Amino acid sequence: MKIFQIKSQTLAASFLLLLTTGWVVPPLSAAEEATEAPSIKSSELEKKNIETLLQNLSRDWNSHNIDAVMGYYADDYLNNDGFDKKTVQELTKDFWKEYPDAKSNSQTKEIRVEGPFGVIDSRDTTTGTTAKEMVGLGTKGELVSKSEGQLYLKQQGGAWKIIGDRIDYEKIKVTFGLARQLEPVFAAPEQVKAGKQFSAKLELDLPAGLTAMGSITNASVQYPTPRPPDVWKFMTDPAAERPLLERVMTANTKNRNELLMATVGLTNASRNSLMGVAILTRRLNVVPVMEEEPKTEAAKAGTAQPEPKSNNTKIE
Repeated sequence: MKIFQIKSQTLAASFLLLLTTGWVVPPLSAAEEATEAPSIKSSELEKKNIETLLQNLSRDWNSHNIDAVMGYYADDYLNNDGFDKKTVQELTKDFWKEYPDAKSNSQTKEIRVEGPFGVIDSRDTTTGTTAKEMVGLGTKGELVSKSEGQLYLKQQGGAWKIIGDRIDYEKIKVTFGLARQLEPVFAAPEQVKAGKQFSAKLELDLPAGLTAMGSITNASVQYPTPRPPDVWKFMTDPAAERPLLERVMTANTKNRNELLMATVGLTNASRNSLMGVAILTRRLNVVPVMEEEPKTEAAKAGTAQPEPKSNNTKIE
C-alpha cells in the first residue's frame, strides 16, 4: 500500500510539472492511428487462437492422447520444477496409468499477449479413480486435485507452443474406504526460503469407534519421485479438540520445490483392522538463497572511495 501511494504521488507530481511547463501530448498522426488499431485487433485475435489451443489441449488430455498432447509443447520446453518435454511426457503417461479415467477441467482466469509471447493464468481441477484396489481395503482410491498457475507460450512456426509453466498452488487428495467420508485438513506454507524450518499440521474430525494414525513427509520435486521414509504415529492427543499431527521440517538447499505428503490410516477401536486411507499432498515452492557477489580487494581492505572536491567558485 505504501509503495502504491509513493508511486501515485510521484506520478501526480510529474503530471503537474508537465501541465505547468506547457508540455502537451502530440496527437497521433493518421499513419500512427492506422497501425495502432491493427495491433489491438491482432492481440485479440491471438487470444482467441490461444483459447482454441486450450480447448484442443483439454480435449486431447481427457482423451489420454499422449502424441496429440505433447504436440502442443515446444521442443525446448522447461518448467519451474526443471522438467523438460520428455519428463513431462513420462509423468503424464504414468499418471494416466495410475488413474485411467482421469479428467481435467481448466478455468482460464486471464490471457495476456505481448508480441510473440503469451501467458495463461488458470485454475485446474482433476478427478479420477485408481486403477487398482488398495490391499486390505478392497476399494479403489478417489482422486481430487486442485491447482493454480501459469502456462507460458511462444509463437513458433506460425503456431503457439507451450515453452514452460509454473504451479503456484497445488493440493491433491486420494481417499480409500471410510476415508472418503472425512475432510482432513493439511495445513502448511505454500512458499519458504531454502534451508529454513517450517511446520506442517494434519487435523481431522474422527467418527466414533475409529482410531487414526498418520505420517507427514517431504520430498523434492523430481522424476522419478523419491520415496521418503514414513514415521507413523497414532493421532491421539487428549488435550486437542480433534486428532492432530504436526511435524517441523527443513526446506532443501538444492533449489528444488518440494511435495509435502500427509497420510492418514483409519482403524477400528481395537487397532487391528484397516478401515480407510487418505493421502494428502501439497506443493511447497522453495525460494533459492541468493549468493552474495564476492567483494573486491578494495572493499575487503575497507578502502573508501575518495570524495569529489567541492567547487566553491563564485559566479559574479
